[in-house]
Amino acid sequence: MAFFPPANGDSQPVFALDINNGPQTGQISSAALVQMAGPKLDFIALIVENASNQAIDLRNQLGNANGGGTGVFNPGVVNTINSAIQRTCTIAFYQVEATAAGQISYGIYPSGAFANATDLGNVVAGLGTVTVTEEDGTTNTVDVSGSQSTNVGFKLALS
Repeated sequence: MAFFPPANGDSQPVFALDINNGPQTGQISSAALVQMAGPKLDFIALIVENASNQAIDLRNQLGNANGGGTGVFNPGVVNTINSAIQRTCTIAFYQVEATAAGQISYGIYPSGAFANATDLGNVVAGLGTVTVTEEDGTTNTVDVSGSQSTNVGFKLALS
């Protein structure tokens, strides 16, 4: 069995990732949850849409070298969307669909960071028109003001 010297802390920060009730020392009065797989996640699907509710194709918005062959780095709108979401929660993982449907599926924590699943979409819609500046100074704008989200449970696609 492993031993954690007090100089290096106790097992609470290493193993009990889903609770924040301080170190467990001596005799405990109630069960101490240890969640080895990490915190409980909320699973939310985001459809990135413009003001006319037309899906935004995100396949070329992931932060990569410009597809035009110029080799110029484009940070993409997904980076801005993720930054906005992470003001409220932590993204454990996400998946951008390889279609023009504009869907990003998220696993986020802490559970309940957003009062309901639609609030995540409201955060993204609140960005309005996002300006993305490429490393050569070229700017592109993407309207995300019609974005919507739903709680899909543990599922990485709507279909």
